[in-house]
Parts: sequence; structure tokens; C-alpha cells
Amino acid sequence: VLPAKLPILLLNGASGIAVGMATNIPPHNLNEIMTACNEFVKGRKRGRNVSDKRLFQMVPAPDFPTGASILGTDGAKKLYSTSNGGVIMRAKTEMEKIHNGRKKGGAARNAI
Repeated sequence: VLPAKLPILLLNGASGIAVGMATNIPPHNLNEIMTACNEFVKGRKRGRNVSDKRLFQMVPAPDFPTGASILGTDGAKKLYSTSNGGVIMRAKTEMEKIHNGRKKGGAARNAI
């Protein structure tokens, strides 16, 4: 990976399979990642490391573009600290009635 001003891998996420191993990196929020990067750089300039607890405060969990709800942050903390864990999500749905366009007696159907 070439040097970049933004950690694109964390922002966009990635998944892939190679010989003997696999990876699945979830996408993250731009503001949260940049806040953490700034804190990390400032800490390095002062000769101090940023604690895991402080990083968890800035980046509590991945940010999925599907609009799903993340149930708890324990899985994300385990994922960030050990590189092995998971995030439990719950989908959000909406029911819509779609009419077929006929004036009289047109049947409606549901769409999710």
C-alpha cells in the first residue's frame, strides 16, 4: 500500500480470501477515523502512545452504510484489541404498500 493521507482501507472496508487466510475489514466513519488519526499523530509527536481505551472512545464501532443497528460494542472492542471478533447487527426495515395503478379494485402489494 502506498502512503496516503487517509486510511482508505479502514474507511471503505475490504474482504478477501488468500491461500490459507481470509480478511474482512468493516467500513468506518470518516470523522471518527480522522479524529483518531489526529490524536495518534499528536501523541507520537509528544512521545506518548494513545491508549486503547481512548481509541475506543473515538471509534466505538464500524459504520455500515446499510442503516443497520449495531447491538453493543463488546464485539467491536474485542475486534479492535485482538483482531478477532465480530459485530452483531440488526436490520432496519420499512413496509410500503404499492398500488398497481388501476382505478377500480386494484390490488395492492407490500414491498420491504
